[in-house]
Amino acid sequence: MEKIDLTYLEVLSEDDEEFKAEFIETFETTYKSLTQKMKDELAANDLDNLSKSAHQLKPSAKMIQLSCSETLEEIQHNPEKATDEAIKDIISQCENALSQLKDWANL
Repeated sequence: MEKIDLTYLEVLSEDDEEFKAEFIETFETTYKSLTQKMKDELAANDLDNLSKSAHQLKPSAKMIQLSCSETLEEIQHNPEKATDEAIKDIISQCENALSQLKDWANL
C-alpha cells in the first residue's frame, strides 16, 4: 500500500478540521467522477476527453504524491496508451489515499 505524502496538506490546512473535511470530500467526489468519466471515455475511444479528464485529476494526485500522477500525465499526453488496467490502478491508489486522508483527519 502506497503511503501518501501529507506535507503539503499539513501546511495548507494549518490543522483546520473544516478545511481537512472539505478537501477530503472534494478529493473523493473528484476522483470518483473523473475516473468514471475516464472509463467511459476509454470505452468510447474518446481520446480528446480522456486526455482532459486525466489532466483534471492530475493536480489532486500530485498534491499528495500519488505515483499514479505519472500515469495521469502519460494519459494526458498520450491517451491512446490508456488501458483499463491503468485506470483501475488509478482508482485503487485514489481509494487507498482516501482512506489515509480520512485517518489523517480523524473522519
